[in-house]
Amino acid sequence: MYRNLTVTAVVVAAGKGSRMNSPVNKQYLMLKDKPILAHTLSVFQRCDIVDHIVVVAAREDIPCCRQSVVEGFSLTKVKDILAGGCTRQQSATMALEYVEEGIVVIHDGVRPFVDCSLIERGVEKLVGQNIDGTACAVPVKDTVKLVDDGERVQRTLDRARLRAVQTPQCFMAEVIKEVHRKAAVEGAEATDDLALLEHYGYRVSLYPGRYDNIKITTPEDLLLAEVLMEGRDKT
Repeated sequence: MYRNLTVTAVVVAAGKGSRMNSPVNKQYLMLKDKPILAHTLSVFQRCDIVDHIVVVAAREDIPCCRQSVVEGFSLTKVKDILAGGCTRQQSATMALEYVEEGIVVIHDGVRPFVDCSLIERGVEKLVGQNIDGTACAVPVKDTVKLVDDGERVQRTLDRARLRAVQTPQCFMAEVIKEVHRKAAVEGAEATDDLALLEHYGYRVSLYPGRYDNIKITTPEDLLLAEVLMEGRDKT
């Protein structure tokens, strides 16, 4: 427990991964010696600050997830494997109903290069600054332009103030559960969980992420992940 608060990790891994062009859902593709999802969950398993893990998987993948990932790699902190919804937001909403009080850390199942320090810094910022939600993020490297429907440039955004948001994202449980319930009733949609808190006026902030904390969604991402894994092994 962290300062008498239970920390539950919700790992969302119900996506189909159509951009990967693979018959196997992306989270079960092999990255070196084990599935991508197993790499991700193993970090939360090792992280002392995390008490429990809830995994959200596609309904048809649950037996594979349980046998080949959770049991296959002795991931004893995993308490539930739940069937996901039609969207990532729906999957997170369903998982949060199984979470009790405390702190929730929501993470993408296909971000295997997360480490304990990223998780811990998020939880510490959440509690230490008395905010409702936080996420790790990195400065944008490229110039970003705002365009209209015809790809005509409307303006160039100030790169110094732009951040690419990653996971993990950390929340007080009662807050993130409430905003997901409101969003489900009102039909509000967002690209990530922190954006839902923004939408409803809660206090949110960011903390430094890492450029190698990539989300594996395309074949090119998988190639990059293999290179990153080799680099980590050498160091």
